Amino acid sequence: MGFSASPALLIPSPHSLTMKFTMSPSRAYFLGLWKSRRTKAGIGVEGKRELQETFIKLALDEKFAQPDKMKFSEGNAEEYGSCLFYNSALRAWLDGEMKKREQRLRFKNEFAANYFAGVFDARGGHMDVKGKQYCYFLGDDVDEIVLLRLGFRAKMEGNKIAVLSNDFYGWLHPHLRRERSKKF
Repeated sequence: MGFSASPALLIPSPHSLTMKFTMSPSRAYFLGLWKSRRTKAGIGVEGKRELQETFIKLALDEKFAQPDKMKFSEGNAEEYGSCLFYNSALRAWLDGEMKKREQRLRFKNEFAANYFAGVFDARGGHMDVKGKQYCYFLGDDVDEIVLLRLGFRAKMEGNKIAVLSNDFYGWLHPHLRRERSKKF
């Protein structure tokens, strides 16, 4: 007589297959980076190699992906391309966090600073207006609302947000992961 198991023991419960993700400062940075440079398919970023390396390192450190599951493609320029991986549970969590940004980032803390550092590292820079240095990045109306609620003066033109507060870069700088000019 052989061993027989009930079908309930062989099929995992749908609740055991779902992954739970919680927000951390590192994951807030990941959300900002992904939001600003996301690929159309999967969870990934498009951009220069340095940006891709930052994304990959963070995805591996957070155990979002395994190295052998990452996919890469090269773009037109030698330094430009994309990297991505697939994780439907993570994608659902990221999409949910995108919808909750206005509530989640309402305090001037590590989470908000890391989120905006990710956005800035992905699509941000400095501009000189009449001899004054300002930060800018590509964002949306939710980003502008959050910045205003955090006490920063921000102005949106098209999809570019100029942060007119001088203390913004000082708040952001400790959380940036890509090299920036020290002159600001």
